[in-house]
Amino acid sequence: MKPPRKSPAPSQEPSRTSRTHLPELDAWLRGGCALTVAGVAAYASYVHQRTFALQGGADPISASLWPLSVDGLLLLATAALLRQTRTGTHHAHRLVWLSFLLGIAVSLAANIAAAPTPAWKPVLVAGWPPVALLLSVELLAHLPTNTPGPIRTRETTAKTKRASAQDDPLLTQARQIDARHRELHQRPVPTETLRKELRIGASRARQLNSRLREGGGDTDSAHGTRTRADQHGRDRSG
Repeated sequence: MKPPRKSPAPSQEPSRTSRTHLPELDAWLRGGCALTVAGVAAYASYVHQRTFALQGGADPISASLWPLSVDGLLLLATAALLRQTRTGTHHAHRLVWLSFLLGIAVSLAANIAAAPTPAWKPVLVAGWPPVALLLSVELLAHLPTNTPGPIRTRETTAKTKRASAQDDPLLTQARQIDARHRELHQRPVPTETLRKELRIGASRARQLNSRLREGGGDTDSAHGTRTRADQHGRDRSG
C-alpha cells in the first residue's frame, strides 16, 4: 500500500496580505474621521461667522466671504507652523505665529459673538467649531503618508546586510590578506588560505571569499594603483 499523502500546509499569504493592509485601512479610517470632523466644524464655524458679519453691518456677499478670510488665514498659519524648519528666518517665524494667533482669536470671537445668549452652553456650542477645525487639521497633518510594504522591507533588509558586511572586521582582514596575496602571487587568495590565516571555519571562509569576489573591483583597482606606483618608483630609481 502506498502511504497516504500529506495534505499541503495552508498558505500564509492571505494572513500576510491582511496584516499588510491593516495599517493602510487604519490610516484611511483615521483620515476619513478627521476629514468628517473638519468638514462639520468648518461648516458650523462658517455659519456662525457669517451671522456675526451680518450683525456687524456687512452686505450678504461680504458676509458670505468674510469667514473664508478668517478660517483660511488660520489654516494657512497652522500648515506653516507644522512644516516650519530651522532654516526659516526669525521674522518669518514671528509672522507665522502672529497670523496663527490673530486667526484663532478672530475666529473664536466671531463664533462666540454669534451665540444667541451669553450663557455658557450657547457660548460652548458656538466656540467649539474653530477649535475642532484647528485640531482636525493638525491630526490630518500628522497622519502617516505611507506604510512599509514587502518591497520596502526587502530593500531595508538588503541595505542592513550591506552595512553589516562593511562593518565586519573579518572582512577587512580578509581584504588585507587578499591584497597581500595578489601582490605576491598575482592571483586572488584561495579560500583555504583565508581559513588558515584567519583561523575560521570553511563555511565562514567561503562566505568571506565570495564577498571579496563581489567587491573585487575595488581590490583590483587598488592593487593596480600600487603596482603602477611601484613600477614608477623603480623606473625613477633606475
